[in-house]
Amino acid sequence: MNLVYNLVDFFFMNNNEKEIFSYIKKNKKKIVFDVGSFKGKFTEKILKIDKNSINSKFYLFDPNPNGLKYIKKLKKNNKNIFYNCIGLDNKIKKKIFHLNRFFEASGSSFQTILKNDKMWNNSRKKVLNLFNFFNKKKLEEFEKIEVKTNTIDNFCKSKKIKNIDLLKIDAEGHEEYILKGAINLFKKNCVNIIYVEVLSKKNSFEFKKNKIISFLNNFGFEFIKEYPIKSVSIMSDLKSSDLLFKNENYKSE
Repeated sequence: MNLVYNLVDFFFMNNNEKEIFSYIKKNKKKIVFDVGSFKGKFTEKILKIDKNSINSKFYLFDPNPNGLKYIKKLKKNNKNIFYNCIGLDNKIKKKIFHLNRFFEASGSSFQTILKNDKMWNNSRKKVLNLFNFFNKKKLEEFEKIEVKTNTIDNFCKSKKIKNIDLLKIDAEGHEEYILKGAINLFKKNCVNIIYVEVLSKKNSFEFKKNKIISFLNNFGFEFIKEYPIKSVSIMSDLKSSDLLFKNENYKSE
């Protein structure tokens, strides 16, 4: 399924890394959080853009038990990448994660919004079966796995991380919980840029989007831009966009 993943990433996903990076305050040493990292494509692109990336630190998070295997090469070539096979949340606990076995790159989440959308599932399986024609291997379903969760606030406290220059979140509907787990950092103006994917049903998308914008506005974040992810809405009852925020009061180390 690597071919399908690469095609989806190239043709359907937003590639705004250069624009996002332009908003970051030009510190020599940067802290980047890649939440929902999967194969580390976002981090890989930032590494190519950041001329001082050798001095920066990249923290990748994904509850997928195969995640470390997927970024093995990237991690080997970059000693400043720290991978964490945990889920981020607003609470520290054990939680059920729904792992999409028929296409790990999309739909895996603590939330079931994608799992429960029959039109989304059926249409994606039909496309995958076209690529799987000669293999004849039956596509797997979602699998429930129990994973440990942490909050961004607690993780940063335990690792003595005082600030985050770029916080990217791609959590397939779980983004609100992750943001709420970073309230202490937000209150202290210790996060510079947030790039977050918002996912919801079409009839409630604007409500959820505005709720997240309002939540982050309360901590001094300015809403910069929305990047619609049109592919999510095709043959589904869902809608998704990437939202970009900047905190002008950001206090770096």
